[in-house]
Amino acid sequence: MSDLYTWIAWALAITAFVLGTHVFGVAGVLLVLVAAILILTTFGAAAGGRARRLRERRDSRFQATDEVFHDPSSGERTRVHVDPETGERRYWKG
Repeated sequence: MSDLYTWIAWALAITAFVLGTHVFGVAGVLLVLVAAILILTTFGAAAGGRARRLRERRDSRFQATDEVFHDPSSGERTRVHVDPETGERRYWKG
């Protein structure tokens, strides 16, 4: 997904440069680039939130283990879950 945002950022930057210099001048270029950065940041934050929610969604393949710890970043109690077929581990609150 980050490759998509990279391409979008380049397209917006080139478009902003071309339109800005021809229509708005140098000040317009800066204004359009700032707007493009704000838009990309907003979309990136929204995509990150969606990805985080998907990762935290409980999956029936995973079984709870006896491993419980306090997450140092959030201070919350976290339980380790494992997929018995693949060995993949996930960490969920609770």
